[in-house]
Amino acid sequence: MNTLMKKWKKICYGCLPFFVAFGLMYMLTFLFLMGSAAAWCIFHYEQIRADGSAVSNLLLDEAWLKEIQVLGNCFVYLVLCFVFAFWHQRAFPAGGEKQCRDRKRFSVFLLGGAVVFGISIQCLCSYALNILLPLFPKVQRDYMALMDSMGTGQGFFPLIYMGILAPVAEELIFRGLILGYEKRELPFWCANFIQAFLFGVYHQNIVQFVYAFSIGLLLGNLCHRLQSLKTVILIHGIINITGNLLAFFKLDVLMEQNNYIFTGIAVNMTAAIVSWLCLQRRKQ
Repeated sequence: MNTLMKKWKKICYGCLPFFVAFGLMYMLTFLFLMGSAAAWCIFHYEQIRADGSAVSNLLLDEAWLKEIQVLGNCFVYLVLCFVFAFWHQRAFPAGGEKQCRDRKRFSVFLLGGAVVFGISIQCLCSYALNILLPLFPKVQRDYMALMDSMGTGQGFFPLIYMGILAPVAEELIFRGLILGYEKRELPFWCANFIQAFLFGVYHQNIVQFVYAFSIGLLLGNLCHRLQSLKTVILIHGIINITGNLLAFFKLDVLMEQNNYIFTGIAVNMTAAIVSWLCLQRRKQ
């Protein structure tokens, strides 16, 4: 009984990075918002004296909140990168047990496979969303509003946040720490399911849950087979960057109106499968 309890405690402890990330995300977002509002008040002191409602109007200003949210996301995920990089280094030190050891050099072959796989997966997700979301108008409106609030396809800072900072932090949390901890106590398939499920929940909406869970399973499998956290960080970043570029150049709209949509799906499915098989050949 004691052995079973200890095992369950270790399994639960393996999920701790998920809850720490959630707590830090909300705390840091609140602090950044309050700090930004305080800084605005300092630089607009005369305006506040003349209009007592200036601060409350600022906090209700959607344009200001959207701009601050994008910068806040960069700040929050920069902190998360440092926190979880330190945690991962302590939990899986290079000299001892480690979830992903990066034994092989990062080759052009591996880079090409990662790029093709990331792009094709994002295109497949875009095709699927374009086909399925119109069937659920309210879900589609909420999802589009969320993407707009995150600044998807709208400039430099959203690209830095979604293309670099978020992939690094999230891969450290889910494929680095959670998968690494759970593999110590559970079969790989079960550990992979747990980290992918938590990865989906982390996105806090049903649409992103579905594709984040699916992508999480794939990235967890690759991380386990390649023993390379850097590779899945790269793929995650390419997926996000591709999504931003599709939105920036309005290619996602063209994909929706494309008369050859099933040809596009077939091409990207083939590219995803071929690049996946190429990446699998790089296993240790």
